[in-house]
Amino acid sequence: MRPPAALKPYPRRKEKRSRHVQSSTDSEGSPFGVSPFGVVDTGYSVWYTKRVLVQRVKREEPRVKSKSSLRVIIIIVVIGLVVIGALWTVNDLKAVARVNSTDITWKQFNDALKKQGGNQMLAVMLRDELIRQGAKQYDITVTDEDVEAEMDKLASQFGSLVGLEQALSQYGMTLDDLKGQIETTLLLDGIAARDVTVEEEELKTYYDENKERYTEPEQVKARHILVEDEATAKSILKQLDTGEDFAEIAKEKSQDPGSKDKGGDLGFFGRGVMDPSFEEAAFSLDIGETSPPVGSMFGYHIIRVEDKKPERVAPFEEVRDDIVRQVTKQKAQPTSTVLMELRDAAQIKINDKDLEDAVHSIIY
Repeated sequence: MRPPAALKPYPRRKEKRSRHVQSSTDSEGSPFGVSPFGVVDTGYSVWYTKRVLVQRVKREEPRVKSKSSLRVIIIIVVIGLVVIGALWTVNDLKAVARVNSTDITWKQFNDALKKQGGNQMLAVMLRDELIRQGAKQYDITVTDEDVEAEMDKLASQFGSLVGLEQALSQYGMTLDDLKGQIETTLLLDGIAARDVTVEEEELKTYYDENKERYTEPEQVKARHILVEDEATAKSILKQLDTGEDFAEIAKEKSQDPGSKDKGGDLGFFGRGVMDPSFEEAAFSLDIGETSPPVGSMFGYHIIRVEDKKPERVAPFEEVRDDIVRQVTKQKAQPTSTVLMELRDAAQIKINDKDLEDAVHSIIY
């Protein structure tokens, strides 16, 4: 066998062979011997070939080192979002209002409140707390019935509970606000009169000397339907003439929010409470009679009188409980003295120097 022409043979020469350890493949399956220097022994002339060594490079894909690293990244993102949300929340809490991009902070708001009556407001709160603690100390209690009785007396002065509620609304108060004030006042009166005793003779003397207090003026009990114009009022009168129910029409068409849901019921009221034109019409009607449209500053009214009470002096037994309260109050300590004693016996600490004068305003 001749070697290819492209390969130039080199004469065989004796040389010291290197020690060669054949692989199992060489000894078992290959007919050629392979020297460690890449010489192929074919049994003929020897020529050299170059062994091409190809290094297999293992390609490594980029990867996250571990699941824990991914978890850390997620936690960092979540914490960042929470911090941002917290900052927004803090900014909102600092502001009671916002005008475009300008905040009105709670501090500004509170400072303004303090300047416009903070001492008076704190004084009222301190006074109420001193009274509550004093009542507990002396075992003074006030029942719901006591409060309701006082509410009824006040309502009678304004003609009805509706009239009282309307008067309170002018001062930004509600009936519940008034109830709270009545309860506090009755507790203070109880503390002031804790050691007072009253004799029956004292009660009768007070009644005889103060009968004008127990003289009830003439009153009427009426319902009404309030509308905007006279034409609507006349239309409603025609409905009433056909026998339709006054209360049901009032619920449907009256524009008086204080009495509409009650079928227009105003309860009993005396003179000097209602609009003059309304009052004149109501007191001129007989029981069961319905008025023509009556104009007032509120609109047009249709009035129906349901009952009347003539002027009278309430008998002693009927007003005895009130007489007891009045005589007891006369003999009791002045409430200002009681408040001074409660204040001086208490430990009061004001934490805001701008409100320190509130302590001196507790006594009224």
